[in-house]
Amino acid sequence: MASPPDTAAIGNALIGHLLADAALAALMPDGVFRDVARAGKQRYVIVSLVDAIDVATYDGRAIAQGLYLVKAVALNNAAAAEAAGARIDQLIEDQVWPIAPGLDLTTAYRVADLGTVTELDAVDPDLRWTHRGGRYRLDVAITYTRTLGSLVGRT
Repeated sequence: MASPPDTAAIGNALIGHLLADAALAALMPDGVFRDVARAGKQRYVIVSLVDAIDVATYDGRAIAQGLYLVKAVALNNAAAAEAAGARIDQLIEDQVWPIAPGLDLTTAYRVADLGTVTELDAVDPDLRWTHRGGRYRLDVAITYTRTLGSLVGRT
């Protein structure tokens, strides 16, 4: 029986989708990072997997559901964070993009708006970090080839 595709490709594709957008790159020129940005970055996007569920049928995994935190982060530039948060929503909400062979994005939508969060810098309290984004659900059909015969030992 064929192995199911690696669902880590879903987060990778989401990051690639965000990186490919020129408007978002202009607002957040330091890039898109998984979980934590590199030191010294001041305007960037963070993508974190919050929760994942695999939905099975009689013949194996059929749907991978991922809940992702996607947010813009900016140092002393709330306007850029706000604009980038809006652009992130435009890029994800009700959009589809390629994932990988055997993984087809079927729906993408925001389940929670984070609002705008401002925090003081840990080193310099005169500096402000602004966060703007949301939690997004991605539903991905797992479409690799499998047959019931292979499950019961018949080819």
